[in-house]
Amino acid sequence: MQTEAKTEPLDPHRWVVFGVICAIYILVYFHRVSTSVIATDLLAAFQTNAAALGFMSSMYFYLYAVEQPLVGYLSDRLGPRRVVVYWSLIAALGCVVFGLAPSIGWASVGRALIGFGVGGVYVPGLKAISQWFSRKDLGTMTGMLIGSGNLGAIVATTPLAWMASTWGWRLTFFAISALTVGLALIGFFFVRDYAGGATPSKKTAVEKPLKASALDIITSPWFWVVAVLFFGVFGGTVSLQGLWATPFVMSVFNIDRDYASMINVAIPIGYILGAPFFGRLGDRVFGDRVNLLTFLFALLTLAWFALTFLPRLLGLGGVTAFYAVVGLIAGGLGTTLWAIAQAKTPLPIIGLMSGLMNPFPLLGMAVMQGVTGAIVNRAGKVGDVYAPVGYRNAFLLLLLIAAACLVLCVVFRNRLSTKKHGA
Repeated sequence: MQTEAKTEPLDPHRWVVFGVICAIYILVYFHRVSTSVIATDLLAAFQTNAAALGFMSSMYFYLYAVEQPLVGYLSDRLGPRRVVVYWSLIAALGCVVFGLAPSIGWASVGRALIGFGVGGVYVPGLKAISQWFSRKDLGTMTGMLIGSGNLGAIVATTPLAWMASTWGWRLTFFAISALTVGLALIGFFFVRDYAGGATPSKKTAVEKPLKASALDIITSPWFWVVAVLFFGVFGGTVSLQGLWATPFVMSVFNIDRDYASMINVAIPIGYILGAPFFGRLGDRVFGDRVNLLTFLFALLTLAWFALTFLPRLLGLGGVTAFYAVVGLIAGGLGTTLWAIAQAKTPLPIIGLMSGLMNPFPLLGMAVMQGVTGAIVNRAGKVGDVYAPVGYRNAFLLLLLIAAACLVLCVVFRNRLSTKKHGA
């Protein structure tokens, strides 16, 4: 599939569009990791167990993943603005249902609505970026969007814990609902969809039947290579960030939970710095993004090797630094993979492509958290924490996956090349 370069002058309104979408996207990451901080509050409020709590939390990912092709299609047809606004209102409703929930069942319904609602932000955001910004800046702007989202992961740590202890978790989610509605209203009244001139070829692409457009995308070999790489990258890094970063250092270095949780902040900080930095590097320095992609997978493989076999040698400070490195590299890989996918997709169906692609990193998160959890659990506990060997075995799997992704980049180099697409 070929792409077309944007030649018309860039409208300054693009920064309003980008700023509002980034602000809303912060809430996407916030909700993604928020339940871990208030888990004890929820267990006490609903008199439930960890299995039920895990099911409740997982509803976010299932609803988010399932709707992505629909969100992508509607982003192309309705425009990003309406999708982001309407879906944000659904997320706000989910926050209210969650805050009012009298049981874990109703909390699951609220969590599902939240997941469905925030699932309509990232893909429309990519569509808006592709419309409002030059192709040569796609990596930079995508990286900035990913980086802004990870601010939400930071807010969902100590700040959320403070709000929950001060106001209670129910009032906290009512406040988040009000904030979401406010941002949605700003998007409705102050953001407009891109209305630049369309060439005849663009018009034809827009009017192409959905089935034919989707078939063009999923029959492209590069699509499946990128999808597998997305699965591998985020399956590993989100498993570390969302589950194992804190208990791993507790087990290896015998430190308490509060101290260990502070170290976990290094990962989203790495994301925030790495996503825009490597996006800019891909836009301005690398003539072909596949070279940057291969370099980053090599670095990720080395980082997983260090965390798997050398944690005691590195010490607590060294592990913290490698946490930041994993976040830095993962942010760069996410940005680069999306930039490659965008470069290979015609502008009118970028939303549809993004919707078809986005379930794969989410699937990676869900699958690898379950698999690594089984590996860690198999090693058993030493006191109140799982044995270090369990984490070593789980990280070894993630090391092998990173190495396999590196091999895929080399083997399918021509499929992933963006040089002929001018990106």
